[in-house]
Amino acid sequence: MTTYQEYITQNEERDGIRFTWNVWPSSRIESTRLVVPFGCLYTPLKERFDLPPLNYDPVLCTRTTCRAILNPFCNVDYRAKLWICNFCLQRNNFPPHYAGITEQLQPAELSPQFTTIEYTLMRAPASPAIFLFVVDTCMDEDDLIALKESLQMALSLLPTDALVGLITFGRVVHVHELNCENMSRSYVFRGTKDLTPKQIQEMLGLKKQQQPNQASLSGNPNIPQQQSNVFHNKFIKPLSTCDMSITDILGELQRDPWPVPQGKRALRSTGAALSIATGLLETLYPNVAARIMVFFAGPCTQGPGIIVDEDFKHTIRSHHDIEKDNAKYMKKANKFYEGLANRAAANGHVIDLYSSALDQTGLHEMKYCSNYIGGHMVMGDSFNTSLFKQTFQKVFAKDNKNEYRMNFGATLEIKTSRELKVCGAIGSCISLTQRASNVSETELGIGGTNAWKICGIYPTSTLAIFYEILSQ
Repeated sequence: MTTYQEYITQNEERDGIRFTWNVWPSSRIESTRLVVPFGCLYTPLKERFDLPPLNYDPVLCTRTTCRAILNPFCNVDYRAKLWICNFCLQRNNFPPHYAGITEQLQPAELSPQFTTIEYTLMRAPASPAIFLFVVDTCMDEDDLIALKESLQMALSLLPTDALVGLITFGRVVHVHELNCENMSRSYVFRGTKDLTPKQIQEMLGLKKQQQPNQASLSGNPNIPQQQSNVFHNKFIKPLSTCDMSITDILGELQRDPWPVPQGKRALRSTGAALSIATGLLETLYPNVAARIMVFFAGPCTQGPGIIVDEDFKHTIRSHHDIEKDNAKYMKKANKFYEGLANRAAANGHVIDLYSSALDQTGLHEMKYCSNYIGGHMVMGDSFNTSLFKQTFQKVFAKDNKNEYRMNFGATLEIKTSRELKVCGAIGSCISLTQRASNVSETELGIGGTNAWKICGIYPTSTLAIFYEILSQ
């Protein structure tokens, strides 16, 4: 017989969930006296190797305001082939293919050991994932060579049906075409100008794509594509058709040719490049799984999202400057990068930030790209270190099923019984503004909803969910 502590630990290991309190408050008054808010830490994709494959859709409660899923805590009448929802007490009939179930022959979703279960939904195949590399060329020669080697390694680790694109930036921004043989061609943008998505669309000659249906939201690099209807163009192409082109472009990539005067910083257009990358994807691939992977070796020094100007006499803001509200560019930069993060999140796109410099590079202002979307934020001294190379390689790691550990376009929805209401969530997610009867008026974190969108999710991604106890 296990102890209570062992029982709690087993549940945490099985379901990837840990509550702030193991004993629930019995009333609303008791819950208000808690020092730590009542909630839980939840890891939705916690790896389990004993789950059975369920290649069918889950059974849902028939009440339209509930739609909870059949689970081991439901009361089941095996003779009448009925089940009673443990959330709303609605009586539901089992579908015809459950006709043979008995107390001895239960489906996996009713087994007490599978309080967490995974369904493989039999729907249209997901679109192949898109990887758009955005590369800073204002860095040392050794760093640039090492980064090009890492990018070529990344291309070798991607599935052949993955879509790839390349943008490079320094004083100006280059959007490279990938359909040119024997020559390289790119569209060049001034790094000082903040372009709207419509302007980017017109300058690149893009045709705005219609919003795909909900099935394409869960784009997955693990699913091989037989016949994909995803739109291809000269900037974003399947790796199988442009492998030579993008490899040649990376091989020929040189440092930014603009001279840097003594006592000045290199003019780096990080904000403009990230804005163009976001505009390119939201125009061509709305609600399709995509990663924008940004590699930079210093702060943005011109144009939208500027962190510090080019003169070395003006040092980058310090903690004291932030505290005293004496950071010249910070508020405007915060607003700019938060706007980009919201645009990317609305379309299910992930932004990864790979920063390599001995000085600050402006990650404080760019933090929204990770906080809202679930992208990676990696900071190091140099791209030419084994630490960075090994870290970057882990982004494309696979699990024991030979599937990538990265996932896109998840939705987390919380169902509760009538004694609880949802206050909100804290984590790399955005609200789906889904109001329901179990949404509390008290907001904690991202509140006012019982459903959240997670653009980039991994086996270790964890969210905190907080609840309000009602009078019982």
